[in-house]
Amino acid sequence: MVTMPSLIAPRPFRPAPIALPVTLALQDGGALGAFAWGVLERLLDEPRLSIAVVSGASAGAMNAAMLVQGLATGGPAEAKQLLEAFWRRVAIVAGSPDFDGVDWLRPFNGLLDSVTAAVRQATSQALPPLPYAPLHLNPLGSVLDGLLDPSVFGRPGVPSLIVSATQVRTGEARLFRNEEITATVLLASACLPQLFEPVEIEGELYWDGGYASNPPLRPLIEAGAPADVILVHTSPMERPEPPYGGADVRARAAELAFNAPLRQELRSLAVAQRLLADLPAAAPPEMALAHLSEARLHLIGAEEAFRALPMDSALDARWGFLRRMRDLGHDAAERWLREHLVAIGTRPTLDLAAFATPLVELGTRIRS
Repeated sequence: MVTMPSLIAPRPFRPAPIALPVTLALQDGGALGAFAWGVLERLLDEPRLSIAVVSGASAGAMNAAMLVQGLATGGPAEAKQLLEAFWRRVAIVAGSPDFDGVDWLRPFNGLLDSVTAAVRQATSQALPPLPYAPLHLNPLGSVLDGLLDPSVFGRPGVPSLIVSATQVRTGEARLFRNEEITATVLLASACLPQLFEPVEIEGELYWDGGYASNPPLRPLIEAGAPADVILVHTSPMERPEPPYGGADVRARAAELAFNAPLRQELRSLAVAQRLLADLPAAAPPEMALAHLSEARLHLIGAEEAFRALPMDSALDARWGFLRRMRDLGHDAAERWLREHLVAIGTRPTLDLAAFATPLVELGTRIRS
């Protein structure tokens, strides 16, 4: 009996890719937060990444909550569904419905119209006097109603969730973690003082987290979050052309205010790493400083595309614009993964050197 050779060549054994833990930090950005929606959708499809910690401020906090809740209740597919549902609802309350299969959302239609109009007025004129603008209640409460399930935060095996809000009394950031995070906390993190009354939590009043920690970075690193921190940036860091006209000037001033905490955190990290690198090997730093020394920063953004947008694009919650930002985020994440995924676990891809440059050179030592 002659045995015929197999016509099917045996497949070589290929071990499953090792998922590397990462920390995600999601910046504020209003409607531009839909960019982070697209980034997250793409990262959720990457088997070589394991999301362990997520932080966010304002729109970033909303994205972070939907992401973590979805991963807790149904994995990546559920996280994608929740992110889309959240942004669909934002469009609905902004008066830009896409009713395909979502007729039940019709009652929400237009709730945000007057808020958007008030924000545009506030950026073109003086801030409105108290009592605050047309709606005392943030319509994002309606967006979260029936969608958010805070009971899943902090469960074993679920990514840690950290959300920032700004104390009105002190100007300091408060970072809410896991079980502390509720719809009220998320609304505090997204509370624009030009429009809404401060959100009270445990006797303290809070405004938008973007004013003080946008998004939280260094506290997560010091606490032992995964060393690879992927920052999702949702606004331009630079604008080569100066703004013209009152509305553009005020919009740029708002961008500067919300980017300032991020610049300060990046500078703090850069200076800490530079100083720690000079420590003698025989004198290892304490644990928190060791975490800072080991941190590897990465950034996913679209600087040129953000610069090309109208200055008030953060207020554009039309469904078509939100989908455009989602697609931009998906493409930016795809490009970043293609170019930089191999760096995860080994080296940073965001150069902090520029942030470590001394702001003042005195030239000589000042004697007392």
